[in-house]
Amino acid sequence: MTFAVAQFKSNLKQGGARPALFKVEFQYPSGITSPPTKAEFLVKATTIPASTIGSYDVYYHGKAIHVAGDRTFDTWDTTIINDEDFGIRNTLENWMASISNHSLNTRDKLVFNTSEGDSAKYKSTLKVIQMSKAGRELRTYTFIGAWPSVLSTINLDWSTQEIEEFTCTWMYDSWKVEQEILVT
Repeated sequence: MTFAVAQFKSNLKQGGARPALFKVEFQYPSGITSPPTKAEFLVKATTIPASTIGSYDVYYHGKAIHVAGDRTFDTWDTTIINDEDFGIRNTLENWMASISNHSLNTRDKLVFNTSEGDSAKYKSTLKVIQMSKAGRELRTYTFIGAWPSVLSTINLDWSTQEIEEFTCTWMYDSWKVEQEILVT
């Protein structure tokens, strides 16, 4: 095996994927008013989800045999730039309040309409889309059954000139790759 730079470059298709070329799409559940600002412009940072398959041991004559177990899904974090209209922040606060009210710890009947048999109307679909340098969608990861679990603080400080930002931690049931465009 040689360690030639030319060989390395020839195996790195299109110069490698760039972590800054992505967009995020939030789909809000019915009953939650969408914000005037779009997540694809204000989500500053996120991740492509991890994939974990647990294991368990089966013993045979004292020897542990590792067997594949259930898939688990970690939380998903987004860092969001706060605009002066507080559009996304306000929407996420309202979404979380519909799941569990601040003062009474009750749920919103519009989001939890159990008469229709669907008690998970507070869940929705989110997407993170990796883009190519040419602006094409390379891969779309879809988070199914997602809902905001943690909304971070917004730091206020007289000595800073930065734009406000906050993070949102999401819980979800599963994720899948919806789209894959191979660049050759």
